[in-house]
Amino acid sequence: MKGNFAVMGLGTFGMKLATELSNAGNYVVAVDVNQALIDEVKDKVATAIIADISNPETIKELDVSKFNAVILSMSGHFENQIIALTLLKQEGALNVIAKANSPLQKRILLRLGASEVIQPDFDVAERYSKRLSMSNIGEMLDFKGGTIADVTAPKSMFGQSVRSLDLRNRFNLTILLIHKPGEEGFTIWDPDIKLEEGYLLTVFGKEKDIVRAFNA
Repeated sequence: MKGNFAVMGLGTFGMKLATELSNAGNYVVAVDVNQALIDEVKDKVATAIIADISNPETIKELDVSKFNAVILSMSGHFENQIIALTLLKQEGALNVIAKANSPLQKRILLRLGASEVIQPDFDVAERYSKRLSMSNIGEMLDFKGGTIADVTAPKSMFGQSVRSLDLRNRFNLTILLIHKPGEEGFTIWDPDIKLEEGYLLTVFGKEKDIVRAFNA
């Protein structure tokens, strides 16, 4: 199921992220004070709004609690970013992801209630949009020519054993760890363990193969 996202601030990263999220089939609202940027993005997203997100009325009108995530991409205007974050939390936004330009900005935003703070370059915007769009795939880490990722077993795998799924031959993926709900820490996988709802896997392989196997 695709999600609803608001991208606030249409600099290089915000513009790229809004476009990629929309291309992935999500409902995207893009907001910026710059008319030229809104004109550029309006045909690429569901809704484009020219507005000042440091204005309390703007945040109220957006009904921010309905979004799966609100992404604040205004790190070049840090004071406005702080004000917007505070307003978003006050109006019930549950998942606010903020962009920072420095470790100090990151620490401040986290202390003010941001769910997550990222410091991306332009070339990671596409990858981050994939992560937001794929509900079964969590954090991905590049490692020695491949990718390590935390993934949630999709419904199609419930009741099947690791052995019968045969992810190594079908997708060239290796299951490193399995974490059962309610248990502390990870347990080394047993090939006869049957996957159930809520099971978290740590897998290794190529990113495209992880997406192919778990983007249900």
